[in-house]
Amino acid sequence: MCGILGCISVSGEAVSPPEFDRALGLLDHRGPDDRGAWHSTTPEGVAISMGQTRLSILDLSEAGHQPMFSPRSGVCIVFNGEIYNFREIRERLAALGYRFTSECDTEVILAAYDEWQDACVEKFRGMFAIAMFDPNRQRIILFRDRLGIKPFYYYWDGARFAFGSEVTALAALPGLDLNVCTDALWNYLRQAYVPGPMSIFTRVRKLTQGHSLEFDLRRREPLVRRYWDPIDFYARPRAFRDEGEIIDAVEEELTRAVKLRLISDVPLGAFLSGGIDSSLVVALMRKVHTGALRTFTIGFSEPEWDEAPAARRIAEHLGTEHHEEYINEANVLEAARRVGQFYDEPFADESNIPTLLLSEMTRRHVTVALSGDGGDELFWGYHHYNSRAMRLYDSLAKVPRFARRAGGFVLKRLGSEGYRLGDLLGFDDLPMYYMRTKFWPVGQYERLLAATSPRDRLLEIGREVCGRLPGRDRVLLSGAMDLHGYLVDDILTKVDRASMAVALEARVPILDHEVVQLAASIPTRFKTAGGDQKHLLKRLLSRHLPEALWRRPKRGFGIPLVRWFRTSLRDWAYDELTGSRSHIGEWLDKGELRRILDDHCSGRRNLSGLIWSCIQLVQWDRRITSVRGARVSPPASGLRATPSGAAP
Repeated sequence: MCGILGCISVSGEAVSPPEFDRALGLLDHRGPDDRGAWHSTTPEGVAISMGQTRLSILDLSEAGHQPMFSPRSGVCIVFNGEIYNFREIRERLAALGYRFTSECDTEVILAAYDEWQDACVEKFRGMFAIAMFDPNRQRIILFRDRLGIKPFYYYWDGARFAFGSEVTALAALPGLDLNVCTDALWNYLRQAYVPGPMSIFTRVRKLTQGHSLEFDLRRREPLVRRYWDPIDFYARPRAFRDEGEIIDAVEEELTRAVKLRLISDVPLGAFLSGGIDSSLVVALMRKVHTGALRTFTIGFSEPEWDEAPAARRIAEHLGTEHHEEYINEANVLEAARRVGQFYDEPFADESNIPTLLLSEMTRRHVTVALSGDGGDELFWGYHHYNSRAMRLYDSLAKVPRFARRAGGFVLKRLGSEGYRLGDLLGFDDLPMYYMRTKFWPVGQYERLLAATSPRDRLLEIGREVCGRLPGRDRVLLSGAMDLHGYLVDDILTKVDRASMAVALEARVPILDHEVVQLAASIPTRFKTAGGDQKHLLKRLLSRHLPEALWRRPKRGFGIPLVRWFRTSLRDWAYDELTGSRSHIGEWLDKGELRRILDDHCSGRRNLSGLIWSCIQLVQWDRRITSVRGARVSPPASGLRATPSGAAP
């Protein structure tokens, strides 16, 4: 696991090596073991800088140093991630006459590109952000993994093209035109993260998962292409004889994915929460590995949040070397005050706090940890997939539009609950209904942030998914929407930044693309059998663990911010959002901020999520200011900043 950075100046002044090295150094936390950079100028005068900070996982010798060059073609690569099947690919290439001098996957990527060019990415099984300069074709080529496990940003202003693992490093490059995008800020306030391909800055975009980007030094225009999409597999359901055949197939594919992720030249373990997904991953690790296994859990002093006893019993049954650490309110409050420094964009999923604490504890023992992320989206795991509101949608879909809207008109006059239900009756399409049931009322953001017709990126994702899967059931569509948005820009962003903050590599076997393709092709009726969420994964887990060890209500990995913003964190929250040191009044309406705080702290409303989002915006502003040496300008009122939000 690593951090990568590149800057290509096609006109104007080039970034100097010391300036580039300073920006690259901001990625040292991602790769503390080694740092390398390469600078060159083409005959046409295009200045190229590429660099990498390395966390050594495979082949710990100098042979894995990056940037690395192909001895055949001179192609230069910087790479973040892991290609788990690199040994299999290396054998194929060796049969074609290629010779290798290391045991690392980077050298295999270069040879694969030499042999198959852009089609090489179709052979990779792993998580990756790959950047290569091809001197023969005079181009930069970028690849991001199929699920977006590894982050990848790029920038283009007509004179300078740049890419990197984190926005912070890009922001440290001199001469980049960085303005905050109002549409991105509005979307952030609504769902606590910035959905791709937007970024918080107008000219910076996220490279969409499953896509490549070619920057031709002669044409001087980024060209983004899709090479993989799970919707292709949702669109082609497979025929299975029965449930048993499906569970056999899932076990075979997931076992293979787990086994591949055990390759490592450094100590390795797994997160174990005691939930279905992490328990299944550890059980399959035990199935394929008879040696010592290390597992890691954090517990909470509040019993209603604590899953440590369940994780402990599972670890005992599987015979792992189990590490457990209890955290109290003081630990969490201390982490809450510093967690924002590890995120390069505003990010406010409060489970980033326990995820950071878990990563810090785990890193004291191992360098690699397997995680159970992905099971909810692929196997019908979230509560909102089967919520009362979504079941209501299924019923209302059979009612004529005029009747629904008439009923909604009446209900809106029957108090707050009636108003909310009546509001939902007015929506004809699933994406609009789905977004309305998941997030804060839109009016809350309109009072905080002056934005003229802001662009709702998640609604766009939902309508794109539904448009490409016409006539498919609501359960399938909800999972596909989350796979394209929430999973990559919330869950995977959280895990990447929290683990990389302490140089811990997190691997997610359930999101192996072969597992995803299989899960997407399973007909919905098998996933929802008996109304039991994650039914198929539970049936599979029962083959490896007694049901008494894991059968209990699902719990999220959260913290009681609702209470703490009324007690322990109250003064801090007021100081962050309304104190003299806060500049957030330049971004958001300060009077509305105080009303939100007053309403929450008095107990009139639960607005803890929105308060946390605003605090994380403050912390991000401080961090980016320290990186750039000057404050970024607040977004102009009503600005429509479309370049970073345009779909690739």
